[in-house]
Amino acid sequence: MRPALFCLLLCPVLTAAAPREATYAFQGVERIVAVGDVHGDVDALRDVLKLAGLVDARGHWTGGKAHLVQTGDIPDRGDQTREAYELLMRLEVEARKAGGRVHALLGNHEVMNMTGDLRYVAPGERASFADQSPAPDDPGAPPGTQGHRAAYGPDGRYGRWLRTHAAVVRINDTLFLHGGIAPDLPETTLEGINRWVAQDLTPGQPPGGASARNGPLWFRGYALDDEARWETGLTKVLGQLGAKRMVMGHTTTQDGRVRMRFGGRTVFIDTGLSTGYGRHLAALEIRGDRLTALYPEGRVPLLVPKSPAQSSSVQAPEPATAPQPAPREAISR
Repeated sequence: MRPALFCLLLCPVLTAAAPREATYAFQGVERIVAVGDVHGDVDALRDVLKLAGLVDARGHWTGGKAHLVQTGDIPDRGDQTREAYELLMRLEVEARKAGGRVHALLGNHEVMNMTGDLRYVAPGERASFADQSPAPDDPGAPPGTQGHRAAYGPDGRYGRWLRTHAAVVRINDTLFLHGGIAPDLPETTLEGINRWVAQDLTPGQPPGGASARNGPLWFRGYALDDEARWETGLTKVLGQLGAKRMVMGHTTTQDGRVRMRFGGRTVFIDTGLSTGYGRHLAALEIRGDRLTALYPEGRVPLLVPKSPAQSSSVQAPEPATAPQPAPREAISR
């Protein structure tokens, strides 16, 4: 279906649903599936959703009442960003009708595109937005520049949609976000953190959490630093936000596998899903206190509850020749 016709059919539904996105906490969800960074590879996204049993062969929702969380960084580096947006926009509507939810969270790359930082926009990706503006590109500008700016603006098709989305949500007892919640943030509630991030996307507001280097879209401390440095801070953050664990994308795992740290209280799901980073298909499934990694070769238990007071970690051996993802920039990723 052509994007213009798709918008005529779907945009009113999205507009009506947008105020409900102010809810940042969800309880009683039986099955949660989380997927990391997409980076313009809709085929990989569709394949991992099929792997998790959330969509059928045509890409339509089959997940019932499950909640899908995509932890941000849909755009940049790949040519299929628009297709990935359209897929998630449609699945939002289909999942709601089935009693489920799709949470497409904000990552640093969504915000970079909305605020004009286009360092990582692929040429074909930018050109794909050309039909989003009637204005011609300036002489010498890359094809699609005007359309890209319009599409990500406050009234643009994708900018309007993204601005209704959260940076962090809590589902049952698990926090989901792109980077990480540092213990020294100026906000200590879900509403406050999301409002702080939205400041950077609202004209006339002071700088907020979407651009802050220790903000929830950028922080890498739990992923990269020695655990002893953040042990106390992590405990503080989880207590403040009423959670047992934090699930994050943003920092790629070097072996293409879902990774846990801090005794299972942090989980990292950016496995390099896109073709540019090795196409390591992986998703995290949470059912109660049972965490399972989903891979094309099968299910791997990560955290299996033994009793209400005790859990053990079980990690399958990694293949000796596992492909390595390409290195990523230290900050802008």
